[in-house]
Amino acid sequence: MTMKIERMEERSTIDRRVARTRALLQDALIALIPERGYAAITVDDICQKANVGRSTFYTHYADKDALRSATLEAHLRSMSRMSECRETGSRLFAFSLPMFEHAHAFRSLHHALLASSDDTIHDELRERIRRAVRAELAEKRIGDGIPAEFAVQFIAGAFLAVLGWWIATDMKLSPLQIDELFQRMAANSILAHGS
Repeated sequence: MTMKIERMEERSTIDRRVARTRALLQDALIALIPERGYAAITVDDICQKANVGRSTFYTHYADKDALRSATLEAHLRSMSRMSECRETGSRLFAFSLPMFEHAHAFRSLHHALLASSDDTIHDELRERIRRAVRAELAEKRIGDGIPAEFAVQFIAGAFLAVLGWWIATDMKLSPLQIDELFQRMAANSILAHGS
């Protein structure tokens, strides 16, 4: 299954040719990560997969890490749009179900990302999840004596640990089932009773 990032908002703000080239480079990186792991991928590998020249690559990105950051940001933005379009009902963390669904659909990519020894990938993912948790907790009443930033770190860490475990196992639980378990435990851990 080939993964493509939905980039509607990006295409409306920059030239179509620029958006197309960036999409080709980002999609090439995403396709290569499960095959080789991020650390082993070279700019030449990315250019060959995207069918663009090195000078074109460097017109858009300073290096492989800049491409990785842009790709991760575009990827997470597209998943955020998916969660915004969905009715969340009583769910506390809107980001979790779309991420579980995406990880299920693209298991090899997520397994490679989470198994990567490159901590910057994990740091970027963690920070994006922390921002989502902060935004959602700002509207909730956290349990007495629980500092808000502690709750943010706790939920983000728990989510990534559960996601990594779920991907590394045979995934007998569906995305909806794993999300329901995560939601229940997260809410019971930090929310004030009756809120």
